[in-house]
Amino acid sequence: MTCGIANPPVLEDATGKHGSSSELTPTGWREKVVAYDDAPEHLRFNPFIRTGYRTYLSARLCLESMFWWTNETVNIWSHILGLCVFLILAYYDTAMLQIQASTVDKVIVGMLLLSFQLCMIFSSIYHTFSCHSADSYDRLLAFDLFGIALSLLAIFMSGIYYAFWCNQPLRDFYMITIGVIFAAAMALQIPQLNVHSNMKMLAFVAWAAYGVVPTLHWYFVMGGTESTMVKIFIPRVAVMYALSGFAFLIYVAKIPERWCIGWFDCIGHSHNLWHLIVLAALCYWHNS
Repeated sequence: MTCGIANPPVLEDATGKHGSSSELTPTGWREKVVAYDDAPEHLRFNPFIRTGYRTYLSARLCLESMFWWTNETVNIWSHILGLCVFLILAYYDTAMLQIQASTVDKVIVGMLLLSFQLCMIFSSIYHTFSCHSADSYDRLLAFDLFGIALSLLAIFMSGIYYAFWCNQPLRDFYMITIGVIFAAAMALQIPQLNVHSNMKMLAFVAWAAYGVVPTLHWYFVMGGTESTMVKIFIPRVAVMYALSGFAFLIYVAKIPERWCIGWFDCIGHSHNLWHLIVLAALCYWHNS
């Protein structure tokens, strides 16, 4: 499904340099949406999406573009919807936890939901303003990745806290190691370091993979499948990893747009599916 009209070439700012937004003549949003070959260079990372790219836009027009039909529209609104979901869950959990939870439980659940909310906020802002300039793109991408990392950190910390509730040394060990890996992964996202995008992605994959270590350790500490707790929670962890792995596979392989070029330009492409599956995974973990 194509979107927008691919008419004008890539726009430059008043100095003739790419990377800064300039005010555009208000002749209709379709004139500001172009094809892949005419899009700003920093946005051309998926050759299987052929249309729906925004040109360099001012901050005001970036906000207006939330209501245009582009290849970022679903990305923006899917995580605005996600933010609303987690705000509702926060309200519900606050009402429930006041009745029957300890202070520690309230803090753990509160931090988990706050992390998910920040992830949704940073993602929506990144996708809204990514066309403002190349510099803005780099800075906002770092915040987007920080939001993802923050969600992973919250998932790991909450899981480890409750899994090793009765074994403080192991709990502290895994919390510290998870925190160290988080700090290292975040350091790689600093734009000034010019770390290759593949290395940044590898850091996230390695961090997610490390989460299997405390899970397996807990499995054996609890006595394996003989434990009722293991029978309850291991399948939930497995589903969480399955959802996340499936979303990552779709994102990296650029499925389904690589199979039907031009059919999924504005809805149903890999980044859309990545957003929706990640949202489902976060909701699933919250309910676990």
